[in-house]
Amino acid sequence: MRLISGFIERHFLQVASWPALLIMLGVTAIPFGITIGLAFTNYDLVRSDQWRFVGLDNFLELAADRQTPIIIINTIYLVVATTVIPTVLGLGLAVLMERSIRGIGIIRTLYLVPIMTAPIVVALTWRAMFNNDAGWINYFLSIVGLPTPVWLGDPILAMPVVIIADSWTSIPFQSILLLAALLAVPSELKEAAAVDGASRSRIFWHITLPWIRPVLFVVVVLRFMDAFRKFEGIQQLTRGGPGLASTPINLQIYTTGLNYDRIGYAAAWGIVMVAMIAGSLALVYLVRRRQS
Repeated sequence: MRLISGFIERHFLQVASWPALLIMLGVTAIPFGITIGLAFTNYDLVRSDQWRFVGLDNFLELAADRQTPIIIINTIYLVVATTVIPTVLGLGLAVLMERSIRGIGIIRTLYLVPIMTAPIVVALTWRAMFNNDAGWINYFLSIVGLPTPVWLGDPILAMPVVIIADSWTSIPFQSILLLAALLAVPSELKEAAAVDGASRSRIFWHITLPWIRPVLFVVVVLRFMDAFRKFEGIQQLTRGGPGLASTPINLQIYTTGLNYDRIGYAAAWGIVMVAMIAGSLALVYLVRRRQS
């Protein structure tokens, strides 16, 4: 008994992490391993008892499919836009909310409302606003005499609509995290720079931004990974259309696997998506390491 208690005392952190490690393996590693296996089969939901090993056939079909480049480009477009735009605007909003003015606490609290709103509700709300006939956006555009485009039916405008709807919830999240980082910047550094005659812009670029850079990097990485998982908004707003104009990889996986019952082919798409995420994160960390 003493040996067991002594072992636990010496290795408490390792022992305490075992349950979390087992849960992580159960919900991530094992399903991912199954996905890898399914990617090399022709498994489908209709003929689940007739599946067989097909080797690289799914990946060869994916590479030869004319839809593949479009879907990959859509994914890159969506991920980059929903990472850069919320981060830049979130940082600007955090700088504004950093100022001590009357009622700033209420403003900060109200800005949490989009974060607490369910994604499906956000998507349905924006779909109603961008409605061609009864939407508020086209209504106000018609009042001022501007064209009223078919937002959700235009191949060029469909993806920007998805990005706008997603940014409405992601900008507050980015700004709250960056606001916490801004409030942690020592005021003495700013005051000393101001005494030396530095302008606000120079103080921000040479003191504030370098100080919050580690937090900014974490915020970008979190947002970057979350951007690959966007599904509810696209599913409710455009359903990937018109055509494939707003179809990213995760929606293609859903459509291929559940609508067309091709689980093996959908698993191959899943492997491609994981490879894109891993490669993108490796590139981000490489850039970060060189900057450091």
